[in-house]
Amino acid sequence: MSNRAAGFFVAPFGTDGEPEGLDRWELSELSHKWLTICGEFLEHYGDCFDAAWSGPLSHIETRFTSAAGAALVTFRVRGRPVSISALAKGQSPQAESEVLNMFVESLRRINLVKAAATSPEPFQKVLNIEERPLMIVVPWPDAEVSDQDHELVRELELHTAGAFFTKDS
Repeated sequence: MSNRAAGFFVAPFGTDGEPEGLDRWELSELSHKWLTICGEFLEHYGDCFDAAWSGPLSHIETRFTSAAGAALVTFRVRGRPVSISALAKGQSPQAESEVLNMFVESLRRINLVKAAATSPEPFQKVLNIEERPLMIVVPWPDAEVSDQDHELVRELELHTAGAFFTKDS
C-alpha cells in the first residue's frame, strides 16, 4: 500500500449544499476486519451494483457505481436514503471531474436540497476540493431511520471508502 493510500480525506456537506469541514482519516484508525469485509463486498459485486448487505446488516443496501477511480455511492436503510457520497482516488482528473459534476447536479435536483439551499449554487464547493483520495459525503436526515442505523451506515461508508481507495493500489 502506498503512503498516499494510508488514508483519505472526508468532506461532509449538509443538505443545504454547504461544506462542514475537511478531515483526514488514516486507514489505521479503521477496523481491519471491516475494511476486509467491505473490500470483499466490493469485489463480489463489481463496479456497478445495487445490493443489500447480509446477516444483521441485511436491512442496509448500497448502490455503487464506479469507473476510472471515481465512484458514486448511496446507502439506504429499508429503502430510505441515509447517505450519498462521491469517491475520488486521484487517478483520473477528467473522470473525477465528470463524476463530481454529475454528483453535484443530481443533488441540486432534489427538493430537500432546493428548500434548504442557502446559495444559488449549492454544492459548488465540492468541485474545488483538491485533496485526494477524497470522500464527499452528504448524510441524509430521516427521522424514520434510527440513530443506530445512521451510525452503522456511517461506519460502513467509511470502511467501504477505505476499501475502494486501497483496491488495486
